[in-house]
Amino acid sequence: METRKLTEFGLEKFKEYILGRREEKEIPVPTYLLDDPESSESLELSVQIENRKFNSRYEMGCYLTSLFDNHDIQPFIGDSGFWSWLALFWFDQLCPQKDGKFFPSKEYNYVLSKNFRHRPRHSVYMTWQLVKQHGDDAHLMLCKEPSTRGEITEQMMARQELLSSKGVVSLASQLYFDDKNQVFKKGAAARKSPGCVARYIIWLQQLQLTYDIFSMSKEELLTLLPKEFERFSN
Repeated sequence: METRKLTEFGLEKFKEYILGRREEKEIPVPTYLLDDPESSESLELSVQIENRKFNSRYEMGCYLTSLFDNHDIQPFIGDSGFWSWLALFWFDQLCPQKDGKFFPSKEYNYVLSKNFRHRPRHSVYMTWQLVKQHGDDAHLMLCKEPSTRGEITEQMMARQELLSSKGVVSLASQLYFDDKNQVFKKGAAARKSPGCVARYIIWLQQLQLTYDIFSMSKEELLTLLPKEFERFSN
């Protein structure tokens, strides 16, 4: 299918569906919005997209990155119609389900918000952005199935500015991602135990008082890492 974007009418109808499902109304997913001329429109770039099954958000991000690599999508950064169309296209994978029924999370997880504070919560936009910026290191935050964000992702997203630092994300990946089993290391998502992700974020905030962590490499950060993190670094 050729990638399109939702019109304002299409965005409103998608929002209505999400609100309706959150109120547990029996409404079918409005996939007709994807190609209906009133609810969607073609793009200046021509990109063929496949409705393939992804095992994780990381796989989805890799697919999007390769899909857009030969196209200029800069004009569509921040385009709600574009990213929301993609979320609707893969809605059956992005939305939590139980007994065959969809239970959407907040609207801005599917419809790209104009509020910059909410924008990084978008399921497709942020997935693409993390893989585009951090490559394999994004696996840590995107290793869950597409409908699940995961505890570590939630903790990292709470300090969104940290996600712009390649060194911070790369070191977090080295510390907390079990590459062999493609999962978080045991204890990484704990809230209070020594060396966990929550402690890593606190340490980075303290480090910011005296260092420019956004210009530091993974190796430079590693030399300053306190002893409590050795359980994950060894």
